[in-house]
Amino acid sequence: MLRSLLLSSALSLMAIGGAFAADLPSTKGEPVYAPPPPPPPTWTGFYLGVNGGYGGDRFVYPFDGYATEGEGEGATTISGNGNANITSSGFLAGGQIGYNYEFPASNFVAGIEADIDWSSIRGRLGASLNVGDVFSADADAGSHLQYLGTARARLGYAFGNILPYVTGGFAYGQTSSYYNVNYDVDGDTGAFGDSVQHFQTGWTAGAGLEYQITPNLSFKTEYLYVSLSPATLYSISGDIGDTGSYNFSLRERTTVNIVRAGLNYRFDWFEPPAPAPVVAKY
Repeated sequence: MLRSLLLSSALSLMAIGGAFAADLPSTKGEPVYAPPPPPPPTWTGFYLGVNGGYGGDRFVYPFDGYATEGEGEGATTISGNGNANITSSGFLAGGQIGYNYEFPASNFVAGIEADIDWSSIRGRLGASLNVGDVFSADADAGSHLQYLGTARARLGYAFGNILPYVTGGFAYGQTSSYYNVNYDVDGDTGAFGDSVQHFQTGWTAGAGLEYQITPNLSFKTEYLYVSLSPATLYSISGDIGDTGSYNFSLRERTTVNIVRAGLNYRFDWFEPPAPAPVVAKY
């Protein structure tokens, strides 16, 4: 009898304890949010940007001419050629557009970029030109590179958010030039002058370094060498007496060294969506 009473009391206490525990507040914490790890830096995507810098080198004026006098075995011919150089300098500012692709199995980054810059690069020169004793000229000339553009390939190797690269390709620009020449052709004096604009094409090569400030915004510094082909400024020809003739031509070639900095904004249109957040439950 006593044993039955003790067993009944124990069962009653267990039931009361379970009910009391059910009424206590839960000690479990709220679910803990674990942010996903940041994605590794990537350079793949289209981008737009702005740039500005300083440049200069030379405006080169190649000239050549000849003069003949007499005829037959007694004819004499004098010819000459050379270059007159103008030191140039000035500022540039403009914008660029491009696309980079970072190869998944390596850190190599290949891309293309096109840019166009307004330019204040200019220079001026006064010079004397001589072709033997027959032709001489005193010239005042100057040139201004009004704008400069390039279309280039880029190849770099990414160290995380740092991208050193080499670049090269096509270059073009428009130069305005003026010249005033006083000449003497075997005692026959004259003068000519003009102001002309000419479109030039050529090539460019250089290197740069780009740094990702954020996944979409990057800062770059860049050096470019640009060489634009000669454009004819003036050509003159005529007769010397009854048996002679002369010809003279003046051209202009542009070379520029550029150091500039810029900002690019990369569009992540083709990137996969970010992973869903992880919620840890305890």
